[in-house]
Amino acid sequence: MAGITERNKQRIDLANTGFSMKYIDEWQAKTTLYRHKPTYNDSGEIVAKVGTAIRGVPGNPDYVLRKAKIGMFPWEPSEGCTCKWSGTNGVCGTPTEIKQEAVEEPIVLTTVTKTCDVCGFVAEAANAAGASSKVTFHKRKEHPDV
Repeated sequence: MAGITERNKQRIDLANTGFSMKYIDEWQAKTTLYRHKPTYNDSGEIVAKVGTAIRGVPGNPDYVLRKAKIGMFPWEPSEGCTCKWSGTNGVCGTPTEIKQEAVEEPIVLTTVTKTCDVCGFVAEAANAAGASSKVTFHKRKEHPDV
């Protein structure tokens, strides 16, 4: 299960690749992905053409995001497609440069601190439970008699 930081990063990545922001909350268990770029074998022959459907793949945001980075999306390629594999005429599968740079918003991480009541050691963690655990471990290691 992804934490809130991972979910926020996934939301930003999904939005930058063309998905709606709510996809991460409302994903389906299984989905169909469509190729937006052709797949080649070792000898350079096209194995799967643009528009080929891959049915029954996992629909979780993590998997779909990984596949989007290699040209597979849950929508069919069409004229005027804006994915990075679209050519100058907006048709998927023709060579082109990336049309726009992804905008990555900074993720602000907050830390929680907790102090050892015996020696003043300060533990930092992402949440209160983590800080508490670090102080407990510190006490067991440094102050076993207390």
